[in-house]
Amino acid sequence: MKKSTLSIIYVLLLALASMQVAAQEDSATNKKNIFTVGANYATRLEYYGRTDSLKSSGFLPNIGYEFKWGLFAQANFILLHNPALPLTYAGATGQLGYRFPQSKHFSGSVSYTQIFYKDNTDLPQSALKGQASLTASYLNKYVNVNGGADLKFSTKNDVSTNIGLDHLFLFLLSKPAQPVLAIAVNPTANMYAGTQNFTVDSQKSLLGLPLSQQVTDNMEAFNILAYSFSMPVVLVAGKFNFSVTPTYVIPQNLLAGELGQKLFYVTLGTGIRL
Repeated sequence: MKKSTLSIIYVLLLALASMQVAAQEDSATNKKNIFTVGANYATRLEYYGRTDSLKSSGFLPNIGYEFKWGLFAQANFILLHNPALPLTYAGATGQLGYRFPQSKHFSGSVSYTQIFYKDNTDLPQSALKGQASLTASYLNKYVNVNGGADLKFSTKNDVSTNIGLDHLFLFLLSKPAQPVLAIAVNPTANMYAGTQNFTVDSQKSLLGLPLSQQVTDNMEAFNILAYSFSMPVVLVAGKFNFSVTPTYVIPQNLLAGELGQKLFYVTLGTGIRL
């Protein structure tokens, strides 16, 4: 999964679960600042289904702070592991954003992420230097509709969008007066589309192959990039959370020289919210 985007999804999911579990504390007068610390382990790292040649997995610690009025900041750290490398620091991201006040049916955010990968990192997303993002969701009891748009900065910039559907199933295991103990299950489907100029930087001119006019046109065209299906399962126990997220991704419109295929992987996560 993407990523800082993966961590953002977890924060949003946990926030939504907590709001539904403890609805009596969700009024504007009772909201409080939130400090989060966590870590995820992804059995494979991918970017719209594109992968590195060494099939790396990733350990992704994160730390964040959100003010009760919506401003938030988060730092993510990327450590790679593959057959050629032990657990190795590859880079970090820093995100600053604002979460709009949530109404009964709408939520959203705007953010900017600065990306710091080491020069020798061979992940497809390592070409990116920064990303500006806008997200919005229509929430209802049947199916939530999620959308987003990104402007990605590298040697030549890219524009991307995504649209998805999800439905949150929440199982409360504790009484209202007790510390929260609940399980949230959130089956999700997403479609990603955009341009692919990042490919040249991330794959070193497509693995050294000369760029034909057709490849150049395809990089600059706005195409579907991937379909993704996941089912995050989150256990919330008071201030702690634990998650398991199986994901199946189907890349689309791979360019010559790109590495990518249908891929199943699992992400494990844990964290604390204070």
